[in-house]
Amino acid sequence: MAYLSGLVVRVSDQGRFVADMESFGSDMFREAGATRVRVMQSVMGGDQAGEINIACEWDSLDAAMRAPGDLREKQEMIDSMQAAGVQTLRRSLLSIEAERGTQEGEFASLLAHSGNPLDPATMNANLDQNWAHMQSGANGLMYGRGLAAGPLTGLYVALTAADSVDELMAASAAMFADPLIQQRMAEQNTQLVARQMLRLLA
Repeated sequence: MAYLSGLVVRVSDQGRFVADMESFGSDMFREAGATRVRVMQSVMGGDQAGEINIACEWDSLDAAMRAPGDLREKQEMIDSMQAAGVQTLRRSLLSIEAERGTQEGEFASLLAHSGNPLDPATMNANLDQNWAHMQSGANGLMYGRGLAAGPLTGLYVALTAADSVDELMAASAAMFADPLIQQRMAEQNTQLVARQMLRLLA
């Protein structure tokens, strides 16, 4: 199984922070074991708007757990965080349960919901049904579940990547209007909890 960690920060010098992540920061996370690194900013998300999320995918929980301590020991990382005025807010861990398409694009939507426990077969069937709608406005759709994620712990999370928020939301509206989707959500006690709209920074 693969995992997704999110390191959420606020910064005083966003330009410096993004430049350093593009120059060497993302590579440091990869050297620590991350298989993929994306830096995204919450643009619309209530009191979380403006927060920056360093999202890393991992094949090993051991690597994900060791990485924060290992990175804090690197002087280049320490200097960069101090220069950019980085304030760590929280760190979360999710399991990646299923995925369609690719997590590529300028924009992303993170949608959290509660619901009945689902086995892998049901999870993948749900994802296929949703992707049939979402692929018209999105590049990829990832399903995860909060493992150690504060208020998201135990909740399902859908992370959608897209080149256009207009197209993403049009596809989302069509999906939620589908009577079969509505019936499935009722049967599985699906209740939407929260949503963030994000933009890729690095």
